[in-house]
Amino acid sequence: MMAAKAVGGAVQCLDAPPQHRTRGGSSTNPSLIAAGNANLEPLMSHLFLLRLAGLIVACGACGAASAQDRPWYMSLDAGISRASDPAFAGGRLTTRQGAAYGGAIGRQFGPDWRIEAALMYRGHPVRQVSSPGFDAQPGDADWASLLVTVNVLHDFAAFKWGPANVRPYVGLGVGRAQEVDADLTAGGAEREFSGSGRATQVMAGLRWDYGSPWTADIGVTLADAGRIRLAATGGGASVEARYRATTVLARLGYRF
Repeated sequence: MMAAKAVGGAVQCLDAPPQHRTRGGSSTNPSLIAAGNANLEPLMSHLFLLRLAGLIVACGACGAASAQDRPWYMSLDAGISRASDPAFAGGRLTTRQGAAYGGAIGRQFGPDWRIEAALMYRGHPVRQVSSPGFDAQPGDADWASLLVTVNVLHDFAAFKWGPANVRPYVGLGVGRAQEVDADLTAGGAEREFSGSGRATQVMAGLRWDYGSPWTADIGVTLADAGRIRLAATGGGASVEARYRATTVLARLGYRF
């Protein structure tokens, strides 16, 4: 049992823990303060976690909104290309699969339309030449082009593929074959033919959107520059040839 004594008309327990007085005269019990702090610590931890979770959610929402509010984009393109073997100077050029690379800058208009300016180089090694007066199997010959086009693309409704929204698209491009050239040899000497003309292309593909500024595409482009008159570098008779190519491209884009 605890002993008690009267002090100034008040009963004080002798075995009770001593109390500390504040400047205002009120007393505090250290054991009660420790217990209160122990009870507050889990509460403060929960409040901190709730605030941190709220901050993460808010940042995620801001990131998603910024991705939607970036109408401009630019891209780097690379892939493989196959050209139709053209009739050339009374014979034919037989080409192999080659490389394609380029880029574009464009703008989104509404949720479904894009317009972009694009530049694409395609190079196709020449495997054999059946045209008279040229070496049949040139060592380092190619059939190449540089196309500059303005493309209009339409994006269809997205479907879910893992964490990404994937949108099929189709497009049409018009522009110019800034240069189409054939680098051949005749009697071991280099012969170069080059020209330019109008060009069109049709496109189809898929675009992966992960809700960030970065996008990834894979698509097919059919380019056609029609029949182009190719002038011989250094003089000589010009040649007419038709340029067509099918290109499979991968694209990495960034919206801003």
